[in-house]
Amino acid sequence: MANLNLLHRFSPLQDETVQLNMDDLRGRLAQRLALLAIAVAQFFILFYESAEPFPLPAIGFWLLLTAVAVGALSLSNQKPRLARHLLVWGLTAVLLFAMIFLPAPWLPFVGVLLIFCQAMLVQGSEFVTGTMMVGTAVYLSLAHNYPYPLAGVLTNLILAVLIAWLTIRALYTALDWLSKTQRRAEQLLDVTRSQQAELRSTVKSLQITNEARLQAERELLIANKQARESQRMKEQFAANISHEFRTPLSIILGFSEVMYLSPEVYGGQAMPPKLYRDVSQIYRNSRHLMSMIDDILDLSHFEMTGFTLNKEPTNLEPLMQESLSMVADLFRNDAVTLVADIEPELPLLELDRTRMRQVFLNLLNNACRFTEQGTVTLRAFRQEGELHIQVADTGPGIPEEQLARIFTEFYQVDYSLSRKHGGAGLGLAICHRFVQAHNGRIWVNSILGEGATFTIALPIEELSPGGRLYRTRSLEAQPSDKLPPVFMIDSDPTVVSLVQRHLTEFDIVPLPDAADLAEQVAEQLPAAVVWNVAPGSVPPAPTLALPVPVISCSLPSRTWMADAFGALACLNKPINFELLNRLIDGLENVQNILVVDDNSGICQLVERGLSARPNSVTVRVAYDGESGLNAMRQQPPDLLLLDLIMPRLNGREVFDIMQQDELLANIPVVLLTATDFISEQFAGQTSQLVVQRSTMFQPIELLHCIQPIVKALQPQYGNWLADQSLNGQAREKLG
Repeated sequence: MANLNLLHRFSPLQDETVQLNMDDLRGRLAQRLALLAIAVAQFFILFYESAEPFPLPAIGFWLLLTAVAVGALSLSNQKPRLARHLLVWGLTAVLLFAMIFLPAPWLPFVGVLLIFCQAMLVQGSEFVTGTMMVGTAVYLSLAHNYPYPLAGVLTNLILAVLIAWLTIRALYTALDWLSKTQRRAEQLLDVTRSQQAELRSTVKSLQITNEARLQAERELLIANKQARESQRMKEQFAANISHEFRTPLSIILGFSEVMYLSPEVYGGQAMPPKLYRDVSQIYRNSRHLMSMIDDILDLSHFEMTGFTLNKEPTNLEPLMQESLSMVADLFRNDAVTLVADIEPELPLLELDRTRMRQVFLNLLNNACRFTEQGTVTLRAFRQEGELHIQVADTGPGIPEEQLARIFTEFYQVDYSLSRKHGGAGLGLAICHRFVQAHNGRIWVNSILGEGATFTIALPIEELSPGGRLYRTRSLEAQPSDKLPPVFMIDSDPTVVSLVQRHLTEFDIVPLPDAADLAEQVAEQLPAAVVWNVAPGSVPPAPTLALPVPVISCSLPSRTWMADAFGALACLNKPINFELLNRLIDGLENVQNILVVDDNSGICQLVERGLSARPNSVTVRVAYDGESGLNAMRQQPPDLLLLDLIMPRLNGREVFDIMQQDELLANIPVVLLTATDFISEQFAGQTSQLVVQRSTMFQPIELLHCIQPIVKALQPQYGNWLADQSLNGQAREKLG
């Protein structure tokens, strides 16, 4: 929707076009209103009934109205602006005259029509006229006992002013759209004419020689390659955006984690309970936001059109209590009370905790926003084989005709209070999708003026108890609720987390390496082993002897980045201090650590996080690559934490310079990154997906594997066809 201050946002050319159109409409309207006023004046004097032969107020009203209308009509062609103002303020004066000298109870309601007309003719006049009408009506009613229904008069006049103001804004918006459409049509017409000229030139060229056709094909193939490059740039843009998101969030999450889990680093004094509770809120909400950002980045990076669920057996009461604590600060106002009514001993449900927590938070946040006083209640109870969760409020409620559209994307209910509440209209739509993904239902019941109740119904999947039957054979064992394990061999926790979020039907067991793989397989009997290897690499030969399928694939791993740089490790932001401390403990006598990062918050976070180590270390910082190199040359550190993205001299260049300097080449380096350079680093190498088993595959097994692979993988013909065609044309010229 256009902004209400639209006139102030137009370009000069656009503003001039809109103003010309508006002036033209106003001029036509002024002429027609003047003619209508003349006609009204004549009908009034003809049909006015009075006990007096010549009632002076009626004659005065007739003369004033006729004079104003005739004057405006005569000036409409030569001085249209003066004519409009004369008509607007003259009609206002005539109506006020009539209210004073002709005390009819219906006269103030004529001001409703007058306000709409004046809003079109002179911008802002509706407010002046409305104020004068309201003041006159109140004065005459109270001071002279005029028989005006004061409440109805005031209500209609105020509503008329507001509606007229909104209507004129909408008219400006429509004129702006018209101007844009016209200009776009002119541009398209110019483009069409230009294309027609190019087409005639192309046809003429084709009649002379076929070279133009070959040139056009060559340009088309180049354009195809450019489109592929644009796709790559889009993915790079997504990676940069992820860096911008994760860097500030990693600082918030890192500091809150240190304050929440290791408060002793701040001097050993006990943190006040209220402060500790607030810090825990920041920490939990930051973790929740980081989890949601990971999902969003997965969608953008892999171009998925949906989302996956990471279901696990969940006790609903702690999850709901956690959600209540996360929104508790919103209910600090005494006018609204947050109430929990959770039935005890609720059954376990298979839920994605992150998704359902977001559903609860969205519903509670909406209830708080639209409830000015009363209560917001979160209930949970069993009913007819389902578990019902309700969020009830005592807000304004939802009109019945809008209940069917409440879960539509970008739809907002037009409450009387809705204009002062923000929101994009996506919260309930997201709730609807997440609940449906859990095979549940969500609906709303509402009574206007009394509040609304949103209800979620989730199915309860329980095993029916066996009856007391006599059997002649033993009962078969019930299937276990435990998911089949799948080993994931990779030392990068982000890869393991990615696999866990998408392979929800298996229990992903991370293994940093394959040192005792055979023993682990014999002990846990996994369904498969997923071995993440760099492009062009293969698992060791002994894995072929395992009795389970070994799937080697190439999921982007920060372990590859560390190996490619020759670094000790590559850590993702927010920094996992547990992993960083293990890396430090694995080195000998680390006393001096240098952090090179252009973000001062990250440097401060590393200093604070490492101050909790039992063996203290000295942490120095440098905020760019050049300063980091100078600091290393003055005093070589025992360990370097190096950010990859920095202005001027980035982490890659700093590392290359270090390798050329004998004094710096042997310094252990841990890379820090909030984005993903892995795909770019290995873009030129062939990716792979290899399935190996110690026994021969049966034909039906191979067919069952081939079918989903063919459906999932799309051919990448674009650049290959372009290169083949261009190479063929080059060979034709040489031949």
